[in-house]
Amino acid sequence: MTTGSSWTSGKLRELDPAECLELLRTRSVGRVAFCAEDGPVVLPVNYVVHDGDVLFRTSPHNSIARHVRSRATAFQVDEIDEFTQSGWSVLLRGTAELVEDVHDLPPEDRPVSWAEGARTLFVRVPGRSITGRRLYPA
Repeated sequence: MTTGSSWTSGKLRELDPAECLELLRTRSVGRVAFCAEDGPVVLPVNYVVHDGDVLFRTSPHNSIARHVRSRATAFQVDEIDEFTQSGWSVLLRGTAELVEDVHDLPPEDRPVSWAEGARTLFVRVPGRSITGRRLYPA
């Protein structure tokens, strides 16, 4: 047997929305996906889950801010174990909206960015559609 191959395949299982939200809450970094003029873009961001929605901060002058407002946006988080060839993935989709008054959010529900620079724009991606899958080891 060579690295990257296995005698049997793992079992793939669809996750229900409650389990997806539970898994989303276990991480603080995910990827936001949107369409720009030149095609799809996927970028990592720090985030929190608040009332079933994903919240993240960004600069008001970057590509995320220019392209997600009131547009279809996807957000993905996953965990992969290459050794056991297992893991999970959660995909949340919705129409992104700007948080007009950040003071409406409790301080513990405000995402903190790891990247330097002013990230004063808060974006919410409502969980209109949330799906996930878990791959169990063979």
